[in-house]
Amino acid sequence: MTTCLHGIHRRQLNHKELLARAGINPSVIEQTTHRVHTDQVARLFRLTQQALNDEFMGFTAQPCKYGIFATLCQLVSHCKTLGELLEKASYFYSLITDELQIQLNIEGHTAELSFNLQRPELDKGHFLTEFLMVIWHRFPSWYIAEAIRLRETHFIHSAPAHQDELRVMFPGSLSFNQAKNSLFFDAQYLDKSLVRTSRELDIFLTNHPADIMTIPGEDHSLEAQIERNILNLSGEKLLFPKAGELATKMNISSLTLYRRLQQEGTSYQTIKDNVRREVAIDKLVKEGLSVDEVSEIVGFAEPRSFTRAFKHWTGLSPRNYCKYHKTR
Repeated sequence: MTTCLHGIHRRQLNHKELLARAGINPSVIEQTTHRVHTDQVARLFRLTQQALNDEFMGFTAQPCKYGIFATLCQLVSHCKTLGELLEKASYFYSLITDELQIQLNIEGHTAELSFNLQRPELDKGHFLTEFLMVIWHRFPSWYIAEAIRLRETHFIHSAPAHQDELRVMFPGSLSFNQAKNSLFFDAQYLDKSLVRTSRELDIFLTNHPADIMTIPGEDHSLEAQIERNILNLSGEKLLFPKAGELATKMNISSLTLYRRLQQEGTSYQTIKDNVRREVAIDKLVKEGLSVDEVSEIVGFAEPRSFTRAFKHWTGLSPRNYCKYHKTR
């Protein structure tokens, strides 16, 4: 995850400030066992792109200015089918940069969407390659409101240490040391209609890249189910049912709930903290509520306890966190 900071380090910018603004405590991230929530990762990616004014995050010889992807999204919003969108996206990138070539090929019933970086040796840890391939699997899936089933995913690099993570990111067969970085899927998806409204696209771009951190409609983890349950139960204030009540609601035993969460590398307390942090950040930054108001909403008896918890989560007090966002 912190590989995305490669360009930040190279420019000698303050990476700790960036982590804190993303809601990630810089002192905690050094712990290899610490698990970072997808919303925090999404914020870090966006902040890195903004700080560098480069959507390729410093992994290419020439930057791709921040806002290019949003411009492309507006251009393709007039397309009727997924095939038309992908063809237009490929042409668009060929006009605005020499650093990346996206190509759509169709052979029989199989479509291949390939990605070629002009200087792949600059792509440390193959971060940008994998990031782009995630975007161009998830974004089309989001636009047709259907998860595109991948038949195969090819990479030009050797199998990395995080190969198991890639199997989650790209379900299906994985092949390494291939001629091209490619996503293979059934060509029938190209005829699918684009179903998202302009309003939905605006929301998507506001949240980007948060909405592509998981395959649309495919996050069936117990963690995601519990988060949805908490948010659905809550009104103006967050409500956290007891673990036993959650287990009953999900038709599993309390022991099974604890065991499955442990297998996913999390716990009910961690999930509650994640929900509290994300709601708190949203209320503080987007809605401009006071620390006292947010403290009550996320379930703290008094503001000082909330402030201590928030500083533990992000490395900043709520007021300092808001100052960072107001000055940028």
